[in-house]
Formats: sequence, C-alpha cells, structure tokens
Amino acid sequence: MKYQYDLLVIGSGSAGFSAASSAKGTGRKIGIVEKENRWGGECPNWACVPTKVLLKSAKAYRDLKHLNALGVHVSNESIDFGEVMMRRAKIVGALAGKRIEDLAEKMGFDRIKGHAIFLDEHTIQVGDDKYTSDKFIVATGAGTFIPPIPGIDKVSWIDFRGAVELDNKPKSMIIIGGGPVGCEFATFFATVGTKVTLIQGAPLVLHREEPELSEIAHKSLEDLGVQIFAGAEVLGVEKSDAGIEVKVRIEKDIEKMSADVLLMATGKTSNTAGLGAGAAGIKLDQRGTIIVGSDLRTSAKNIWAAGDVDGGMRFTHTAHHEGTIAGYNAFAGTDALKTDQRVVPRVTFVDPEIASVGLTEVEAREKTENVLVGTFAIRGLGRAFIDDDRDGFVKIVADGKTRKILGGHVASARAGEMIHEVALAMYTNSKIDDLANMIHAYPTYSEGITAAATVAIS
Repeated sequence: MKYQYDLLVIGSGSAGFSAASSAKGTGRKIGIVEKENRWGGECPNWACVPTKVLLKSAKAYRDLKHLNALGVHVSNESIDFGEVMMRRAKIVGALAGKRIEDLAEKMGFDRIKGHAIFLDEHTIQVGDDKYTSDKFIVATGAGTFIPPIPGIDKVSWIDFRGAVELDNKPKSMIIIGGGPVGCEFATFFATVGTKVTLIQGAPLVLHREEPELSEIAHKSLEDLGVQIFAGAEVLGVEKSDAGIEVKVRIEKDIEKMSADVLLMATGKTSNTAGLGAGAAGIKLDQRGTIIVGSDLRTSAKNIWAAGDVDGGMRFTHTAHHEGTIAGYNAFAGTDALKTDQRVVPRVTFVDPEIASVGLTEVEAREKTENVLVGTFAIRGLGRAFIDDDRDGFVKIVADGKTRKILGGHVASARAGEMIHEVALAMYTNSKIDDLANMIHAYPTYSEGITAAATVAIS
C-alpha cells in the first residue's frame, strides 16, 4: 500500500462517523481522528442532546404548574437544578463519548486521538506522529462565532458548551443572540428561575422564521419572564460588581444591563483554524469555510468535506446526510452522488415548539405571483382544546399554478413531529390538495395540517 490508510476522516461527529460508515468496504483501512476527549462531536455531547434533556425537565416543570387547570393538584412543586444537570450528564454519557468510540472500534475503524494538521494533500500530523492516506474527509464541525464586540476579550463568557455544564444555577444571565440557541437557553434558564435578558440584533427573535412564528416565540419568552431587547446593537461589554455589564443601543437610547453570566449565542464559524488547509490545497472562503461542490469534494481532488465545516445548513441531520454522501463519493469514482437538501425541516424547542420547512410566504411571493396560503389556529383543534393548548398555528404555502407545496410552518405542541408530514409531501412532489383531502385521525394535532391545506385551496 502506498499510504498507511485508504481513508482518514477528521472528526467523529455526525458527519464524520457517517462518512466512515458509508465508506466502509472490504479491505479498506479507515481511521477517524478526534481531538476532543469525548467522541461523537458537538450534538450528543454539548448541543442537541443535552439541551433537549434540559428543556424536557423545564417543560415537565411548567406542565406541573399547569396541572391545576386540568383538575390535578400536586403539592410542593419544584425543580432541582443539580438533579437536572445530573440527568443531563447521565444521558450524554450513555449516548456519546465512550459509546461512539467503542462503536468505531467494533466497526474496525482505527482511532487516532489529537488535533490533525495537514502537511500536504496526503499527510497529516497528529501530535508527534504523521499519518498518510490516499483520501481524506474533513468533518471538523463549527464553533461559536464571536463578533468583534469591544471588551469581549477582557470578560468571562460562556457559549452553549459552558451553558449545558454549569454546576450552579445563575441568578441572572444575559444572552446575546436571539436565534434558536439563544431562545432555547432563555426558555430553560428562565423556567428554572434565572433572571434572563436576551439581546437580539434583528427586530424579532427567530427572525428567519415566519413573522407570526417569531411573534409567538417572543411572547412565550416574555411570559416566562425573559426581558427581550430586539433591534439592539451591543456597543461593548465590561466587568462590573454584578459580574458582566453590557452596553446596548436600542434605537436612540443607550441601555446598560448587568448579570452574573454572559452567554454568547451569536452564530457559528467553521472549525478550520489550525487545520493546515492551504498545505493540502483546500480552498476556504473569506469566513474560513471549506468550499465544496455538490459532491462535497474540495479543491483538493482527494479530499472531501462534510457537515458544519462546509457551511450551509448547520443541522445534525444535514451533517449526517452530507457525511453519508462524502463517504460514498470517496470511493465512487464517476458514480459520485450529489447532496439533496431541497427539503430540510428544522425545529426550535421553545414552548410551543417552532418547526418549519421550505419557503416562507414572503420568499414564495418573491419567486412566483400566484401563491396559495392557508393558516389554521391551533386553538381550533379538538386535541388542543382537550389539552388546554391554545397558542400556535399551522401555515402552509403552495404554488397556485402547480399546486406543489413550497413551505410549511408550525407553532404548536408536537410541531417537530407535525412538520415532517409537510416535508414528506414536498419531497414526493405531492400537491396541497393531497394534504387537504387526506383523512387525519381525530383528535390529533396533525389535523392542523389538513385544516391549513383546506383553507389554502378554499
């Protein structure tokens, strides 16, 4: 063999592990390089899994306090921050780390621990050792983007990693960033009793969603006691007697606010620093993101990239998809596959859940003049009435000429499950009439899908 490996995958997260699994073949020697002590990447260790564990406990606590409305009375309602964090650690330990590493060993992948640096297109250095490979897949993920806020380098702050591993409940917290990460953490910490202030540069939280969805999320957070400053510009941060002081401009006014903890939820940046991309011939864009084609091949003909590191939709589910494609393509020759991300549902786990797929109404009208839109309020559903869930709606957007569905948007309990019916309809090129005419079981939240579709075609 000319090289030590047929394929080396850099990163053991969703994209990396999926790539190695997809590339696995008879006689192929494959290795995975991981710099973190915990295998499995961001999602099971610090992001998707632990945050949803925390949010589950928070939701259970809110439901507990609401039981009186259902005729159920419980005394001494409380939530124990320490026990919630212990449960988070237990579940993360069961799903990530050693479990992923053991699975890699069972599947026959060599495990190489340390930070990989390209020396050339076929060689990496990890610590004191060098490894050669015929092909590489880069799946190093993304980290928190920290904007150039004056004073940010002189104060202590945490991001999502630090937030899920806090030992003690903060008395107060300022969150900069009102996207999904910021809103989910605001939901959790406000529920457990932390005084939360959320600062958002855009006019609305979750500003990439339908405005109606954003408004529901905004109200939900305020109902939990979160103080929201939207359309705000952070002018600087500094230490104060209270911990951290943040200076903010809101229209013409300047506000100063303080808290024990500053949480940065300001977006993502690709983990390419220190990778040695230039030595391997891997081209990056101005933001340090690896440039790939639809087959996920980089500018280096023997190197592919998958997941958050190549930009695009930074979700665990898209990372898994890209990893599978990249792993296949590494040995596919002329039969290479292309990524298919036409239909990618997304969910933000606030209360109620916010879920979307495809185009918003505004985006649809920018593409075509003839647009069908149907909206149905959740409170009109029998199941919602039974459950005493009154907030939320379903909105479906379709092309008035072809009748094909362009987008779906849901704010509701179980929105994360409901949105997949719309996503499947889009993926299979079904028409909005199909959603309207299909019989749905009563009483369920999914009836909201057919109700909204019926409004659209009426």
